[in-house]
Amino acid sequence: MSTTTQFPTESVTLKPLGLGSSFFPSPKQNNHKLTPKFWPGVSAESESELANLLRLNNEKHHIYYGDYGLHNHLSHHLFAAYAMGCSPEVLSAAYKLHMDHLRPPVQSPGEITENNWTEHLGNKDYHNAYMHFYAAQIEAHSPGKTLEKYVFSKEANLTAEGTQGPQMLDRFMSGLLHPIIHTGHWAEFHVPGMLAEGLAMASATAADSPHLFPPDFFDDDTQESGSVQSTLDQATGRLSLDNPHSSSPSTYTGDTHSLDILHRMLQDPTLAAGKTCQADSPSKFSDTMNSVGDKIREYAKMWQVNSDQEVPEKLEEVAWLATLVYGLGGWRKGKPFRSDFFLLHLVTSSIFISSYITHLSFASQSALLRAQVSVILGYWVSRGRPSIPIADYYSREFDPSSLVPKALQVHPDESAIGISKGGGATNMPSNIWLLMIESSLNHPEEHLLKNQRALAHFDHLYGKTPQGYFKSKTELEGAELLDGSLFWRVALHTQKALGWVREGEPQGKCDRVGLGWDHLWE
Repeated sequence: MSTTTQFPTESVTLKPLGLGSSFFPSPKQNNHKLTPKFWPGVSAESESELANLLRLNNEKHHIYYGDYGLHNHLSHHLFAAYAMGCSPEVLSAAYKLHMDHLRPPVQSPGEITENNWTEHLGNKDYHNAYMHFYAAQIEAHSPGKTLEKYVFSKEANLTAEGTQGPQMLDRFMSGLLHPIIHTGHWAEFHVPGMLAEGLAMASATAADSPHLFPPDFFDDDTQESGSVQSTLDQATGRLSLDNPHSSSPSTYTGDTHSLDILHRMLQDPTLAAGKTCQADSPSKFSDTMNSVGDKIREYAKMWQVNSDQEVPEKLEEVAWLATLVYGLGGWRKGKPFRSDFFLLHLVTSSIFISSYITHLSFASQSALLRAQVSVILGYWVSRGRPSIPIADYYSREFDPSSLVPKALQVHPDESAIGISKGGGATNMPSNIWLLMIESSLNHPEEHLLKNQRALAHFDHLYGKTPQGYFKSKTELEGAELLDGSLFWRVALHTQKALGWVREGEPQGKCDRVGLGWDHLWE
């Protein structure tokens, strides 16, 4: 008798694991003034290498690795390096860097269709099936319509009775913002495979913040006052890069400023370090949502986006809010800067909001902006609600040369202008951004490059902001001292904290302990 295993004669056709090259075309730059731009150095060779490596990543690697929960950051690294003008060799090196921890993709247990797409939400085993489902939706209905339907519509978030349902916007903002970051590469670079992957990631992610996205979050009490294009046209007219901060008053009289909310939350004793979560907790964000999520929601509700005319200034608020929470949250007088891993993601996600705006209806623009501010506030509190010591920070003489390695010293010729002469050495460049970006391109920690790219973009838009700009806008203590130097200062602190490895310094690490507890700074 034969012991050979008998297989059914009817063959089972499995879908390819990857999406194919058509979903990973060459990236396109969004030419709107408020969206990020490619730096000089982008070439036909780097463009071709990027598209090839993105396709390989989709075909050969799972979106998760490790204990089946850590996110594949390879594509994020590739896009950031490409956009900052790196060589094809850097892209290839970045690909190899991530290879040692990624794992191959797997077939899902079943297919996802329009009839069952809500039945397996939060289940990572269905990521591949969700990715193919969204790819089919993109081909059938367009990328923008797919995003609107499966993230921002009421049907994607609520039941027919108006209670919490699929919670897709919550999922989109969960997982330390990785779904919105991943999908953001479609919004900025117009690569549809990133949308299919990102929506699948959101679908496979647990809803972390139900307290921040209750049913009343989706109450549509705003008027859709214009198309996507009209919003962009008006934004271009009001926020010129030639003069982003004129002396003219604000173009709208809106609700509470986001920095006012910071001020009020800083005065709330129930949000202090140790009140919402413990310093040694491995799940600080979850603990904070469970203990004071409803209160954070009440603060976040103070910040509204009521018309498309407000969108440009609301985008600006998000940039300042994320940078302050991360940058000054990680600074204390006399102590080395601490680059908080969780708060850093508030910066690296915020760079994509302006690109999303170019694809969304006004109602969805409003929802996205409000969601981003809600999550920023939630993570800030979960890290111990660190202080925002603006006055203390700006009252100190800032010596950037102390944060730049001596290895970068140069001995300028007598003919050089705007630099030390007479044989004197200096390690300070004429443009600190060029130095930081060059170093970041060769750094193995891709979060550094992403952070520096985001801060450079904010500096591009708001770097001319003079001191006094916020004097009449917010009650946040010390806000009148803020100016556009904040963006490059925070970038320089981060560069020093994570190490100038290209210049010979050892690699540093992001801080994962927490910032608001005094004993953790000792």
